[in-house]
Amino acid sequence: MEQLEALRQAIALRQVPSQVRGMRGAALPDGVVLVLRIAADDGDAIAAALEPTGRDAAFLREAAEFFIEQILLAPDADSYRVLGCARDASAAELRRNMALLLRWLHPDVAADRERLGRAARITAAWEALKTADRRADYDRNQAAAPTTPAHVAGRSRRRSRTPAVAHGHLRQMLQRWMHK
Repeated sequence: MEQLEALRQAIALRQVPSQVRGMRGAALPDGVVLVLRIAADDGDAIAAALEPTGRDAAFLREAAEFFIEQILLAPDADSYRVLGCARDASAAELRRNMALLLRWLHPDVAADRERLGRAARITAAWEALKTADRRADYDRNQAAAPTTPAHVAGRSRRRSRTPAVAHGHLRQMLQRWMHK
């Protein structure tokens, strides 16, 4: 049976959603394929995960879906992470994971229409990595990109301006009070 670490993390994340931030910054655990297979409603994967986890099939699918939505499809996730793979993954692994993710989003499996829009993101990740040339270009562009994610950089800028803004506001209030 496939490794259970990613499924264990998916279950923990579903039970304590506040762990999302920490998990998004960490490397992907081993066994992401099992999580993808469970989300894609693979009966064999679900059956294999029932006993070791002690959870029912509905909970396992919910945990797998939440993991995919929060960790793989995080706003700042690169194409490798979107596909649930490490940078050294083979083309076959990338393709397999792309197929499982699209199967998860298929209308026959996913009754939730909101998730159907995520197929474009998965397809774009696959398009960026599907050939050796595209993958090399993608890797080169990623290496040249700033290392600080946009959401972190924006947050740090706001923090650095906050004291000055607060100080200016306080000064204006004091001036008004003194002139009354």
